This record gives sequence, C-alpha cells and structure tokens, in this order.
Amino acid sequence: MTSSARMFVSFALTATLSVTLASCGDELAVASEIRGFRVFGARIENLSRSSTMRAAEAAPGERVRVTLAYTDPIAMTRPITFVWVFCPQTARMGNALGCAPTSAVPLMGSSVEYEIPRNIEYSVDPTGRARIQGVMLACAGGTLGFNPTTMLPTCTGSGAESVTMIRSIRVRTTETDAINRNPELRAVALHIAGRPSDEFVTLDAATPVRVPRCASDPCPEHTFEARVTDESRETYGTLDNTGAPIMQPERLQFGFFSTGGKMDLSFRVDTAERPMGPIRNTWTAPTTPGTHVLFVSAQDVRGGFDWLERRVIVE
Repeated sequence: MTSSARMFVSFALTATLSVTLASCGDELAVASEIRGFRVFGARIENLSRSSTMRAAEAAPGERVRVTLAYTDPIAMTRPITFVWVFCPQTARMGNALGCAPTSAVPLMGSSVEYEIPRNIEYSVDPTGRARIQGVMLACAGGTLGFNPTTMLPTCTGSGAESVTMIRSIRVRTTETDAINRNPELRAVALHIAGRPSDEFVTLDAATPVRVPRCASDPCPEHTFEARVTDESRETYGTLDNTGAPIMQPERLQFGFFSTGGKMDLSFRVDTAERPMGPIRNTWTAPTTPGTHVLFVSAQDVRGGFDWLERRVIVE
C-alpha cells in the first residue's frame, strides 16, 4: 500500500460515520449533467452464495465484491486512484465516532473483494441491523495526498477531481429475513421524437444510437425508458408508523445522467399509481453534434444497486 493510501486510512479512522458524498467542481451543476469525473454509487455482490443470484447482503465469513459505478469523460488521458477502507467496528475518538483501528481493512481499486469478519461486535444502524461501513476516496488526474492542516486527504494536481463516498454493507447476523438482492437493469430504450409512440430502440453497449441534434426552438423531447427484470422489485419486511411489522413491495429509485443535452429530471421513483413502472425520462439533445454518455442507475432502500452505461451519437 502506498504512503498516500496509508494517509487515507488515518483519515478513515477519524472520519465520522455519516453518509456523505462530496466532489470538487461546480456545486451548482444540475445532478443529471455529467461535467467531469462522477461516482454514482457502488454495487455489493455476495460471492459466497451462488444459489442466491444478485445477493446484496452477506453473513460473517462470506465474501463480497464491491464495485463502483463511475464515469470519466476524459478517462483515457488521466489516471484514477481508488482507495477503500472497510470498518466493521466503531470507536469513540474525541468528539467523533470513527473506525476502530484494529478492524480497519484498506483496499485499492474500483472493484474490490472483502470478507465479512467473524466473531466481532458489529456497528449497527438506527434500525438495529449490523453494518460494515466502507469509506472510499477516488482521485482522478491527480496525486492522492494528505493535508496536515485539515487532517483530510487531498487530491492535488492541475485539473484533478476527487470524490469521497461512504457505502455500507448489511451483515446478516441472523437468517430470519429473506436476503435482499440487487435490482437488475436489463435494458435502456430510447424513443426518438417524431417516430410512432410505441417505437423504442434498445440501446446497445457496442453500437450507439444516432439522434438528430436540436435544430429548433423548442427542442424536440426524446424519451429514455429504464427496464428492470420482474424480480427486481421485491417484497420485504419493515415497520409501519406505529412500529408494527408489515410486508411491503420495494419502490425503486432511478437516476438519469448524461454528458450532453438536458434531462427533464435527474431522478425518478416508482409511484403508487405505477408501482411496476415503466420508468421514463425525457431528454433534449444538444445543438451541436458529438458522442455522449448516458448513465442510468436503479437502487432500492436496502442497499441494492445496479447501473448501465450507454452512448448516443448526436448528428
């Protein structure tokens, strides 16, 4: 592990374990606009339960893969450094609640594997579920270092961009509940304005769809549709407003992001009227030709996550 990675471990040991997501750049940018290096989330996959496909939780002794969903419009010309620190136990450190030094596990890479430790007292969330926190720092186009004044990690260099994220792993200390599985985005389809209303073209990873540029005012609105498998929306046990146990279906949240043009909304959520979708978002193409990245994510409230990245050619 590099010296800068060890510095980040020191940061993770004292970082408060609250959900944070921070990045440099234009803080006033619309969420759906990809203007630079972006991290959208991370998928947790249980590698030890081959019989439970897409399992997003793990029991002690089981192994998980944590994979970042990110994009960088200029990734071919600059390096990106990723550092993870997993913290199964917390400890009081002055006025902050941080990671117990003896339990911290640092790993490097955008996709890492981690074994859930056995025979320890895990940290718990407000609902009493055991969790392991993972703190991630990504540095694009710069050098990962440490600021001795702020006691925080830094990503330095001309044009460098950084993202810090916390991602928790739900630990199954009992097997009384059905295991949560990641939703599965099976496709993203596009309806091009002016074509028959039922004519959607599935976006292929290898062959971008061609879309006319905006040449009128107002710009024509095209429609993206996110499609998940039937098994993606699960029914799970939770508590109602009175604290009584109930079973309820998941409502997934979808994110739509692009490097060009304009999305109507950054996020869409399943509604009571349409609990099974379809999930659609309108998009206006830019006025200039070019190839643009489209990024679509799907997540549930229990830690499940999936994404697809596609490209469209505006001409």
